[in-house]
Amino acid sequence: MKANNPSTKTMRLNLVVVTTIAMAYAQIPATLSFYIHLVGGKAWDVPSEPNHYETWAKGEKFTKDDILVFDFCTGMHTVAEVPKVAYDTCNTTAAKTIETLGPTTVTVSNVGMYFFICTKHCQSGQKVAIDVKPS
Repeated sequence: MKANNPSTKTMRLNLVVVTTIAMAYAQIPATLSFYIHLVGGKAWDVPSEPNHYETWAKGEKFTKDDILVFDFCTGMHTVAEVPKVAYDTCNTTAAKTIETLGPTTVTVSNVGMYFFICTKHCQSGQKVAIDVKPS
């Protein structure tokens, strides 16, 4: 009796199942991968050191579809996406979008530069430039 040996039919079925699962995983698009970044590495706040957000951003790798988390208390800060010239000059009237409810998240859905400022504290260094690269 060969009760302990799997039959050839069972082994073939297992091979088909394993192969089907492997092929299904191979079909999952790479665009489903993303990373969640806590902007500044902590709360979105007036930085205690010059260039805090610039230094933080240089140490991160941002790719398409990543999520930025701006952790702040509603009423204390804002998150405004602005063009580069507005970022450089802290022009709060040129915002593409302004989020006032915290915490808030932003998905960087395209490759390129993103610029964010706090409309209340940009002049104090609460701003960040995010360079999103292809995955």
